[in-house]
Amino acid sequence: MQRTLLIALMLTSTTLWAKQDFTGSVGAISNQVADGVGDVNGNRYNMDLSFDYHRQRPNEVERRFTFNALVNDQSSAMYSVNEAYVTNRWGRSELQVGRFQLDWSDVDSHWGFGKVNNRQNFTGFDPGQEGLVGVVFKRNYANGFRFHSFVTPLFVPELNPSLEVNKADGTITSKNPWSKPPAATARIEDRDIPIFYRVDYPEITDVVFKPAGGLNLGWANKHWDAGVYYLRKPENQLSTTVDISYNPGDDLINARVKPQFYYHDIYGSNLRWKNKDYTVYVSAIAVRPNDYPVGNELTTQYTQIEVEKRREDYVGGGIAKENDRMGMGFDYVARLSPFNKEEDILAEDPRWNQAIHGWFRYRVSRFFQVSADGKVDMLTRDRLTMVRVSYFPVRNMVLNAGVNMIGTPSDGKSYWSPYTNNDAVYAGLRYLF
Repeated sequence: MQRTLLIALMLTSTTLWAKQDFTGSVGAISNQVADGVGDVNGNRYNMDLSFDYHRQRPNEVERRFTFNALVNDQSSAMYSVNEAYVTNRWGRSELQVGRFQLDWSDVDSHWGFGKVNNRQNFTGFDPGQEGLVGVVFKRNYANGFRFHSFVTPLFVPELNPSLEVNKADGTITSKNPWSKPPAATARIEDRDIPIFYRVDYPEITDVVFKPAGGLNLGWANKHWDAGVYYLRKPENQLSTTVDISYNPGDDLINARVKPQFYYHDIYGSNLRWKNKDYTVYVSAIAVRPNDYPVGNELTTQYTQIEVEKRREDYVGGGIAKENDRMGMGFDYVARLSPFNKEEDILAEDPRWNQAIHGWFRYRVSRFFQVSADGKVDMLTRDRLTMVRVSYFPVRNMVLNAGVNMIGTPSDGKSYWSPYTNNDAVYAGLRYLF
């Protein structure tokens, strides 16, 4: 908490000499305005900081550094360097080096799958994106065709939210409501047997030095943009293999966990149309794991860790109208690859299967803004709802109040079921700089 406040003060002071290049905010929110809502460890209140330095001048190298941080009521801190890059342009070419977001997949970014870019992942309601580390070369031709290539020798995985491993006690826990730790005990013969976890950490060099690359080919004019892409890279989210040992009558289950990142191939395409305030897109993405680890039904039953991989295919589209005064849009996504909830119990449930998304934002006056956002999975009946009212009493301050709600199927079997209590009726204050 103290470190976050110190950073906030430092960044605020820097705006005195370069305000035109810096934007950001410092804020705090309480999620328990209504009794009995949001009463989950790590979800009761939080403080956050956002900071964006962006300098782009004619005949200069473009520079950008975007940083976000959040500390919750359990003193659990999350940090995200969303982007940190420099870009040099000459003629119709440009070279970008650092950490940046690839705008290669609309369906991936709209629905937070986290297959191309990492997710910031402070909250499941609005996961945000953080970039990949590497080099991008872009070449745009006069006839509208383009060639973009990405290459990197380094891999920085998605870090938020994290789990806490206690080696002495053999436990894996979390102080964040958006992370799902494995089971602490297993029910065997009417007894709750504790599980002792041993984590075999990989060498840092084995994680970081994982090369990746990709190619994006496309064509664009004033209104249309079409493209196809291919990426080979490690998955952004951590996977594990688990071995358990248990003898009947023992009072302890031993579980050896080995974290690792599997490579996968990503294919996709986008078609976009834009005219003034209107944007329409159609997007598809296919994810092919290079390894298909075999799970163990008893291991998953004991630890609740799902290790098997499935190929993933999604297609989606949307339409939006947006300007300074208002914005509204509608999106749809469908998973084309098969997934049977009853048979694929050793693989993680899909984030979305067949879902619709509607959103609305309206600036009522100089002082008030209202917004609403809702997602519904028509297959699993998962629902995410966000409603917010913002009041701007002065230029650099905003008061927010709203409701975040999660609805899940009654059988408790979906991606969102572990987070069903992360609702919030909140109020907060934010200073903008």
